[in-house]
Amino acid sequence: MSRRLAIDIGNTHIKLGVHDTGAGWIGKWALSTEVRRTADEYRLSIVSLLGDIDAATLNQVVISSVVPLLTPALMRVGKGLIGRHPLEVSPPGFGLPVRYQPPESLGADRFVNALAAWHLWHESVVVVDAGTTATVDAVNAEGEFIGGAIAPGPHFLAAALVRGTAKLPYVPPSIPDCTLGQSTKTAIQVGVGYGFIGMVEALVDRAWSAIGHKAPVVLTGGWSRRIQPHLHFPSRLQANLTLDGLIIAADMDQAR
Repeated sequence: MSRRLAIDIGNTHIKLGVHDTGAGWIGKWALSTEVRRTADEYRLSIVSLLGDIDAATLNQVVISSVVPLLTPALMRVGKGLIGRHPLEVSPPGFGLPVRYQPPESLGADRFVNALAAWHLWHESVVVVDAGTTATVDAVNAEGEFIGGAIAPGPHFLAAALVRGTAKLPYVPPSIPDCTLGQSTKTAIQVGVGYGFIGMVEALVDRAWSAIGHKAPVVLTGGWSRRIQPHLHFPSRLQANLTLDGLIIAADMDQAR
């Protein structure tokens, strides 16, 4: 039996999961990202989340991070759980060439998502991660990461309206069931919600142009389920895409 603890350190949340080679994901959780928390505090939280899953049964810890201040703390936690250094996944490598300059500047989450999507299809694919930020990335038919786009997520868009105006209030972003807003609140919701959807669609169109055809689109991230019904193209929702990519990366590392 092989069990791995996958940890993705994001700007808003830290996603965790325990993957069993025979049973798949046997537990998935999320913690708030807080750079002031110590390694000991994170260790207590993670051990508590594991519950009945004995840390002694873990064979490996695999980590990706876009929060450099937290990476050392979670690496220490991982080492404390299994007695050896975790595998940190970042570009380049793991069987996915990266056309990005320099390659190591590509965010680990984007790299891991692209790796997972390529292994899902083994053909050209567009990856949309709709969360704190929106990233739209392209992998070509040769399995190369060829580039992408980074844009603000809905909460950033809503907050920008408050910071840049004198009277507009902060309205939590949503996708209202109306064509146009008939109050300031619903007007902001329409502008932010449907404006975000339109931005994602335009960026996917650009990714298709770079690939040369309308490749499959995979969605992940906190807003992916919300926007999926409104997109003008079919898409596949993969809520665990990043965690799946970490397990794929671990498999690739073992194969080496």
